[in-house]
Amino acid sequence: MSRYLLDTNIISYVTKPEPSSQLVSWMSQQADEALYIASLTVAEIRRGILEKPAGKKRRALERWFAGDEGPQALFAGRVLAFDDNAGIIWARLMAEGTAQGRPRSALDMIIASVAEANECIIATDNEKHFEGLRFINPLREPS
Repeated sequence: MSRYLLDTNIISYVTKPEPSSQLVSWMSQQADEALYIASLTVAEIRRGILEKPAGKKRRALERWFAGDEGPQALFAGRVLAFDDNAGIIWARLMAEGTAQGRPRSALDMIIASVAEANECIIATDNEKHFEGLRFINPLREPS
């Protein structure tokens, strides 16, 4: 069974009031134990909530984040850390991008290095950001 590390944008799409039917279909075909997120994803989601202005929308997101459907609860035991092994992979990925004349986003490469360190395929729709790496786009129609 393949293991997938969900990029932050995938979590954001899933929580929309009307998520992509393609994404919903793909997610429903995966076993829960095959889906992971990175600790960075928890941080990026939290930051996004904290940067929203005070109000009804932010309160709803706060409740979701802290509740049973929030990322930490939903992915309990499946939140992967950026550890020393991932750090070594991150350095290689960043250096490769620089050597190719295509500098890479440090945050995206944290996701990529955590995925590689844990033998996961990245699930993202940011194909350009992960070009040359092992990923799938669950929002794209299968060819």
